[in-house]
Amino acid sequence: MSLSSSLRIVSLAVATLGFAATASAQQGQSINVMVWGTTWQSSIQAMSKAFTDKTGIKVNLVTQASSGEGLVKLQAMKARPTVDVWFTTASVAERAVSDAELFAPLPKDKIPNIAKVTPGAATSHYAAVYGYPMSIVYRTDLVKANITRWQDLWTLEELNKKVSVPGMSMYQGRSLMMASMAHGGSATDDAKGFEMLTKLKPKIAMFYSSDAQVRTAMSQGEVAVVMATPAAAKRIADAGRPVKVISPKPAIMNYDVMTIVKSGKEDLSAQYINFLLEPGNNEKIAEQTNMAPVVQGAKMPAELASQLPKPEDMVVLDEKWVNSNMPKWVERFNNEVAN
Repeated sequence: MSLSSSLRIVSLAVATLGFAATASAQQGQSINVMVWGTTWQSSIQAMSKAFTDKTGIKVNLVTQASSGEGLVKLQAMKARPTVDVWFTTASVAERAVSDAELFAPLPKDKIPNIAKVTPGAATSHYAAVYGYPMSIVYRTDLVKANITRWQDLWTLEELNKKVSVPGMSMYQGRSLMMASMAHGGSATDDAKGFEMLTKLKPKIAMFYSSDAQVRTAMSQGEVAVVMATPAAAKRIADAGRPVKVISPKPAIMNYDVMTIVKSGKEDLSAQYINFLLEPGNNEKIAEQTNMAPVVQGAKMPAELASQLPKPEDMVVLDEKWVNSNMPKWVERFNNEVAN
């Protein structure tokens, strides 16, 4: 055996022993991760097990019904947080991470994979785990028409009391902006949005407040058409229901992101986030959730590729502007639309 080959073997052995020592040292340690239920929890659970196998760090999943509920829980435990990593939407994260006592900045030296994240999908305090458009998801066995555009939700007579869109605090006002832009308004024309949401009321079966709620309603046939993410379609299809997804203009884009809570386990949390941002792992998460990967080198799920909007139809909202308007939107929505 040559000297160079011997040196390579020794180096590999040292690296392997170093990894084993690190994993062994971390045995018995754990982190608590707050994430949504159903599709999200099941996909993150699988990756969390892989993380534990690699590092020895146990991951406990804590469920939240929505990002808003999760934030309320975190604020209530602010003095002694029992959550270490929080999954939320970029819009809610933009508002939440301004609380420097509750959230830690992401240590980029300990999360090297953050450099591979799509530009605009990571900030000093959060990093996306996947991206997705707001789409039209509908049961093809309950709707005769071939839906091709947002305006069809208003004009098709067969959709009376069959449509569901998110309430104002669900997906941070996306239904309002969609209603505006689909009818000649701009992304900031909330007056147009409220006008069109009010006109949509004859078609509305329910304004939903959680993904689990609307997926159950759709699986049971209580609603036939939903403004939702492509992930909703996957869960309904898995239940044996025929479903179709389209992402027409305007396709409002979103990111679900990861944040680090100041719980005293910031180093462990950083390891976890870096693990999920490894290209192969990010690809698996995207496939399991039917979302778009956000890491360079991760492949797009074949099924999702046909559901994504054209690049020119994509719309990215100013999350700071959205957050500054949410309180008045929620109040107006409750008074004028949801009643």
